[in-house]
Amino acid sequence: MMTLSIAWIVPALTLVAQQPIASPPVAEQAAIAGGQNILEEIACAPTSVDAPAVAPLHVSGGYVHGRLMFGPGEPLIVHGGSKQGVQTGQVYYVRRYVHDWFGAVSPDAEPVGVHTAGWVTIVDVKDDMAVAQVTHACDGVIDGDFLEPYADPVVPTAVPGVAPDYTNPARIFMGDDKLQTGAAGTLMLINRGTDQGVRAGQSLTIFRETLEGTGPVFDVGRGTVLLVRPKTSLIRVDASRDAVYLGDMAALHR
Repeated sequence: MMTLSIAWIVPALTLVAQQPIASPPVAEQAAIAGGQNILEEIACAPTSVDAPAVAPLHVSGGYVHGRLMFGPGEPLIVHGGSKQGVQTGQVYYVRRYVHDWFGAVSPDAEPVGVHTAGWVTIVDVKDDMAVAQVTHACDGVIDGDFLEPYADPVVPTAVPGVAPDYTNPARIFMGDDKLQTGAAGTLMLINRGTDQGVRAGQSLTIFRETLEGTGPVFDVGRGTVLLVRPKTSLIRVDASRDAVYLGDMAALHR
């Protein structure tokens, strides 16, 4: 069991609160047109897992009793320390599981959404606990969020494609934090990944079937694959003529 040492925690948290906010790793990257930082978008993007795992590191409050939410520059306590491999200067994503029942990867798979709240930098470490500073907030960091090692996001190189392949389309099955609709700039997940030959940088056409598949195809918009996992991929809606809904299809350009 972790034993909290007030004599150590309060001075450590107070010192962090007085320090300037450290620049997040992606802050120095150039922004894309429209002022949006695509690397920041990828770092803050949602993902999904088949089932929640027990995370060894998680947010365990602050020095103010009852404080549950934290923002940029604010210190917080991490349940986990040097015995769990935590070291001063390490950067971790802060994430939480979101049970989203609106979509599914396949008829027999109900994914669990993962929302990225931001990332923190470890500033002080003890055996079974640490103090971290919120260096970037995609959303409010809250008590109970879990930590995962930070990795720099990568903007994929465009993959040449001739035309959309409508014969085996992917389906948009999840948005961020139970989001059910999207538009230009929105990041969403499709139910195709490396197992189905999807590559980061591929373009795609978002479309919607009409009359239960017997009518004409409605062209909703265009998108790009940003990040690929074995069974799912993160896409960005680049342009749309209508709202993008969960259940809309995505024809990859090949």
